[in-house]
Amino acid sequence: MIAPMCEKIHQHGSFFNVDDFSIEDLPEEISHPSTYVWLRNCFPLIVRLLGKGTASGRACLIHQELRQTIQCEKNNCPYLKEFGPNHILYGGIGIITNQHVVTNDKEAAATNIEFFYNSNWRENVVKEYGHKLHTTNRKMDYSMFSCFVHNKELITMVATFDTRRNFSWLTIPKKIRESARKFAIVISHPHGASKRLSIGDVIERKIHIKSDKEYEILKIVRNIYDLCEKSGPAGVSRFEAYWRQVLDIDLPYTVTWYTAPTCRGSSGAPVYMGSTVLEYGEEINQAHTHRGVDNSNGYNNCFT
Repeated sequence: MIAPMCEKIHQHGSFFNVDDFSIEDLPEEISHPSTYVWLRNCFPLIVRLLGKGTASGRACLIHQELRQTIQCEKNNCPYLKEFGPNHILYGGIGIITNQHVVTNDKEAAATNIEFFYNSNWRENVVKEYGHKLHTTNRKMDYSMFSCFVHNKELITMVATFDTRRNFSWLTIPKKIRESARKFAIVISHPHGASKRLSIGDVIERKIHIKSDKEYEILKIVRNIYDLCEKSGPAGVSRFEAYWRQVLDIDLPYTVTWYTAPTCRGSSGAPVYMGSTVLEYGEEINQAHTHRGVDNSNGYNNCFT
């Protein structure tokens, strides 16, 4: 990683290249073969973003777009020779990052996405373009935008890695899963370099709430989600559509500070801190989205 003018150059030696990362690099409390396997299944979902600048993000599925197709309109499309003019793109992939990285449809469409940039050899890198903004929240500094791809197999790969990630989390012994809340693991593309992992301590979690009314609204939202979830994926999709309309309502939120090293280009990267949610009655590890440094205390932070 070459960035001699970086103000955090003293931390550069603390990043692990994902291809070189080993179980011995994990903190002792969470050092276990199952933790290592889980992280290995997280790596493929992290992407490099090239738009207003260089940033990071993570791939997910947008289920309501899985059967959608559009025509590629990029005059400089790198796949033009392979697929010819007016070729088809396939929907179903979403990219999660910061709102300050991708703010609107124009910025989403202008963002280049690089999957599987794991080493400087770049032999497995897959390049695609963003399409349009799907969800955004200025207060939470969160955006998800859609990505229509040239090869449907990429959608299958994202779905497979996401399933493996969720399954492998549950193979980790419960005591270690609970200990994971003490640590922050960031997977990103610092300075636009190939994928790196960094590990630090969680320093503090602080809940922000303005009034009891926020808690009441949160209970209502939770009840609506639970009712939608009983209808299966279609119900969850309906909740997501509803939620996109009310994203700016005031709800309680938590800010978490941590020491895991990051640099320019790490914005939008997933932060894994042992946080979990229940989906269809099953525990799912929840990634949060790295925001940057809190200038008031010098620690990295994210909303959780």
